[in-house]
Amino acid sequence: MLTYYCPHCWHTLEGKATLCPHCGYDLSEFENLSYPQKLIHALHHPIPERRVIAAQVLGELGAAEALPAFEALLDELQDEQYDYYLLRAVLEAVARIPDPRRVALLRRATHHPADLIARLAHDLLAQVEGLEGFDAPHQPLGGVAGEEDQNA
Repeated sequence: MLTYYCPHCWHTLEGKATLCPHCGYDLSEFENLSYPQKLIHALHHPIPERRVIAAQVLGELGAAEALPAFEALLDELQDEQYDYYLLRAVLEAVARIPDPRRVALLRRATHHPADLIARLAHDLLAQVEGLEGFDAPHQPLGGVAGEEDQNA
């Protein structure tokens, strides 16, 4: 059985609903959004894995329009209840987006209260700043911070 969610308030819906009975969102409006805009909405999906996938795909697309949403997530997820996997996906996506704002966002993330997130941001920032003269949207960034090349 499929579960349907309102992309605006994330309450569950009947499969044939055209308006969300909780918030009144016209579901036909969602169909008119671009794919990156739909993924930005999915950053707040109730299933954590969906949020991570949305962040990863936005990074692969090089979707600069996602940067404000990523910044908001980094600001929201500051306390001890933060989602490491989502923030990791967000930071890796930010590093892949060929936009000058990514450097400022990664710098801010180096001050995140969670040490793992701050260190990852620091490592990604070092990689991005090293690539600034040779910037391609889907340029590989290497492994996750702290991982060594297994072939060395």
